[in-house]
Amino acid sequence: MELQTVIIGTGLSSLSFIDKYLEKNKKIDIISPDKDFLYDSNSANIHLLQNLPYHIIKNKNKINNYFESNNIAVNKSSKILGILGLGGLSNYWGMQIDNNIIDDIKYLSSKTRKDIIDSFFEILRKFKLKGNFKFKNKEYLNNYKVDAFFNKLLKKKFNDLLVSKPILAYSKKQKLTADLYLRRYINKKKIKIYNLSVQEIFYNKNKITIKCVDANKKEKVIFAKKVIFGCGTIVTTKIILKFLKIKNEVKIKHHPRLVSAFFSKRKIQNLEKLQASQLNIRSKSKVNSFIIDLRTGNETIVESVIRLKKFLMPFKFILNLFKNHLIFSNILLDSKFSNLFIKVSKNKTYIYSKKSNLEEILRKIHISFLRILKQENLVFPFSNNFFGGYGNDFHYFGTIPISKNKKKLSVNENCQLNGYPNIYIIDGSVLDFKENKYPVGLVMANARRVAKIFK
Repeated sequence: MELQTVIIGTGLSSLSFIDKYLEKNKKIDIISPDKDFLYDSNSANIHLLQNLPYHIIKNKNKINNYFESNNIAVNKSSKILGILGLGGLSNYWGMQIDNNIIDDIKYLSSKTRKDIIDSFFEILRKFKLKGNFKFKNKEYLNNYKVDAFFNKLLKKKFNDLLVSKPILAYSKKQKLTADLYLRRYINKKKIKIYNLSVQEIFYNKNKITIKCVDANKKEKVIFAKKVIFGCGTIVTTKIILKFLKIKNEVKIKHHPRLVSAFFSKRKIQNLEKLQASQLNIRSKSKVNSFIIDLRTGNETIVESVIRLKKFLMPFKFILNLFKNHLIFSNILLDSKFSNLFIKVSKNKTYIYSKKSNLEEILRKIHISFLRILKQENLVFPFSNNFFGGYGNDFHYFGTIPISKNKKKLSVNENCQLNGYPNIYIIDGSVLDFKENKYPVGLVMANARRVAKIFK
């Protein structure tokens, strides 16, 4: 079977590309396995399910599928997430987008930066996303309500911290997830989806051979003139490492995370239907940058807490009764603290982490932040925190970066793999995020930009 243009994966980067590409009235074929593909209950990666957020535990089979069908083994100190059919990650909250998207793309050409920013504004407008964003003469302001409790912090000025409202990626009617996004296109005449899992690719005379397996583990081969990878950093990196015959380990960039819980002195309202974060608090330091987001308790979060702290089970009713007094924070570090690695052998791909003092660094930030909350008389003087493991932040990127140096494992500014102009990569693999701690908005904007220049 020979196809013209094939996109691998149906995560939000792929769907952002498709959304723009269809405006050209051209046909595109998608290779993406469905949620029940190759399910194996005896997964060697069963430990990954232990720390899943409560709201996605019902999708644990999808996570098993992701690693089984891609023949990936993950060591027990790494807690990463991947879901078949949704690229590498599906965020069931509706996604949070970082306001700070400028610093991480300063190294790109002025035209590329402008095109990414323009595409970012298009996404904000198209999906009526809530939040504030400014860039040069352009401004995007959308009313995002924050409880008065947090407004007290929003109006404060700190020597080493910046406080702002986030951008939340959902419309008033529904969350913005890959599943919902895909439904818009599933019946389009110019789209065909193949329920296959890509194992590896080969290149011969400007034609790409895509070796796949179906749900019965039978091999299928597809030939394509152009291939676009949007299947998430982990799987994209695995396939490209095999294709380029790179046997050295490669660092998977991510933002190590610590989750903390505080008890407020007054009831806090969730003023938005799907409110994830009420505030973003960012360090001004460029040396050790971090971001803290603050979230109000709800029944889903309480369930997650009880799963992690089983001794709280008898107190579930009380916790739900006082859920609006609970404040949760995510502390996300700079990607230079990444501690995930990927290595491809002949028969299997391995993901692992190494010894690190990351947890100690995160807890020191937590202690400093708790001191501020107490000084502002916002919380009682006690808290609890949880380090979920390396990769538990669920943001993976930066393995095949945009580079002018024409390194073997890199892409140019059009996101074409170095040396192979008809292989494109549009997911988080091509970008590095230091200041930007919620990167999906920039990933989607870049994929949309590539769709505009793709021929």
